[in-house]
Amino acid sequence: MWVVEMEKELSDAETLAKASKWAKHCIFLVPPRFKPMVNGRRESTLYKPQTVALGPFHHDDEDLKPMEEHKLRAVRYLLERAEKTLGALFAAVESLGEELETAYMDLGCEWCGENNRGKFLKMMITDGCFLREVMRAASATSKNSPLLAKYEHDDPVFSWHGIEHIKAFIQRDMLMVENQLPLRLIQKIVAVEGITSPEPTSINSMVLDFLLGKEAPPFTGSLGYHPLDIYRKSRLKAFLQMPLVAASGLCVAAAPRTERSPMAEEETNTIRPRSAHLRSLFIKPHQKRTAVPRSAWKLSEAGIRFVRSKTRCLDDIHFHNGTLEMPRVVLDDEAPYRFHNMMVFEAMHAGTENHVTAYALFVKDLIDSADDVRLLVRKKILKHDLADNDDGVVRIFNGLTRDVTKHGKSLLCGVRDDVETHYGSNRVRVFGYKSIAYFKKDYLRSPWTLLALITAVVLLVATIVQAVYAVLGYDPNKDKVKRQ
Repeated sequence: MWVVEMEKELSDAETLAKASKWAKHCIFLVPPRFKPMVNGRRESTLYKPQTVALGPFHHDDEDLKPMEEHKLRAVRYLLERAEKTLGALFAAVESLGEELETAYMDLGCEWCGENNRGKFLKMMITDGCFLREVMRAASATSKNSPLLAKYEHDDPVFSWHGIEHIKAFIQRDMLMVENQLPLRLIQKIVAVEGITSPEPTSINSMVLDFLLGKEAPPFTGSLGYHPLDIYRKSRLKAFLQMPLVAASGLCVAAAPRTERSPMAEEETNTIRPRSAHLRSLFIKPHQKRTAVPRSAWKLSEAGIRFVRSKTRCLDDIHFHNGTLEMPRVVLDDEAPYRFHNMMVFEAMHAGTENHVTAYALFVKDLIDSADDVRLLVRKKILKHDLADNDDGVVRIFNGLTRDVTKHGKSLLCGVRDDVETHYGSNRVRVFGYKSIAYFKKDYLRSPWTLLALITAVVLLVATIVQAVYAVLGYDPNKDKVKRQ
């Protein structure tokens, strides 16, 4: 009877065992609602690796199969260098088996359970060793570096030539939310190479050095969840100024902080229909928005100054005395991939706040057109080398914020309120700045308009002077003499 069947389904829908794993999930399959519609189909390339599969979600993708043989060579290189056996490596990783498995939400049944544990661990070991060897080879500073001594000169991946050409593609794939490896796995593999387990800081730094090179910021605290998590936190001032949240186990819910981050608290992301207003991020609870947020050009016309902040952290945004400080952000063709995956991770992981999403929505409000982009580029807040120029930047942020809305408290809510309050606090000042801005735009935009303006002013002054002299030189007595 259908009632009995449904009761069984309900009992299996939310067991305590399943609920206890939710807090440990930190690697996710991207739901269809996050994927943009292109020609009537959901576009998945934003979240799909193109070169190498890391983890179970894309392990069987045919396009990524050619990299599997190089993963096996990576395992051999690592074992030979460490002078350890495969059994010792397997035993070390096996101790993390259950933790590694629960890191993945919606893991396929072919990877789950004791019966499939061997297959799962083999995949974890090969992928983990591959990533470890790639990061190690990429840290070499010359062709003759001892780090490259064990690799063949013409190795297509791990040689000096190979790593220089494949590095950028692996970096991109490492930031796909579906293509993550837990850093606890990397830490365990590195520990097999040595005598003691490496400090979390060294693992975090190793990943950031590979992803960012010389631009990698100093990073302290507990071990990150995975490369995407560490990359995201490296872009946030909130995490660079304080230790990471301590975690017991692989991926757990964030513990309460003794010091609040300067961005959001108690935030949740939701996906709403297109009709829902994207800018609800900037609405304080129980407070109605009084005006549509103004673009960068309109704010500049009203006398608000845009200044580059001292850091490149996305949450380093402040407004004081008519000056809006924002970080400098470099946009290239890979920027949409990075931002989309960071934003999906924020939406999917309950222990993660929505800093990157808040930044994307904030900038979206500022750039309605290419003129706004040119203003921010001139102020050194944005930099890009996109083929479609400034219009491409507008399209990037339109795509990032499509169907995304956010409720909760945010520093950017206060920043936006401060900007709007300053804009409307003195109508005379705003009118004066706007008049000056329109004058510059209409008459100073080119040498020819400036020359025409100067000519018109000179003619006007000459006419006035001529009229004044005519009035001053007029003698009414002279007319009387003539009439007599």
